[in-house]
Amino acid sequence: MTAASAFVAGELRGLSHELVRAVQEHDTKRLDELLAEEFTLDGAAGTLARDELLEAAAGAYEVDAFSYDEIDTQIYGNMAVVVSRYRQTARLEGREASGALRITDVWVRRDGRWQIVRRHATVSDS
Repeated sequence: MTAASAFVAGELRGLSHELVRAVQEHDTKRLDELLAEEFTLDGAAGTLARDELLEAAAGAYEVDAFSYDEIDTQIYGNMAVVVSRYRQTARLEGREASGALRITDVWVRRDGRWQIVRRHATVSDS
């Protein structure tokens, strides 16, 4: 891995943490900056469009704690795929949403900044 690739990989790992922290802190302004207009999330709760995730992050989605057990980044110019093992203690609209997940994120760099365009999350045994 080149020094430039290592720098971008570190940046994307940091942005992955920022994304969850923005949800955890109900920081819809920061989340709005990180989510591309075409963002969608496919996960255990179904498919959420960008506006639906912003609405949930404004209050209905409560993340008490989270951690990434592993984050692997692959960079393809102005596009990157980030595959991770993730754990959270959380609730969505009062329903339990805690557990381990495997997540695949697709990020694109536009106008000099990275934004997430797609997230796919599945429940994991570990």
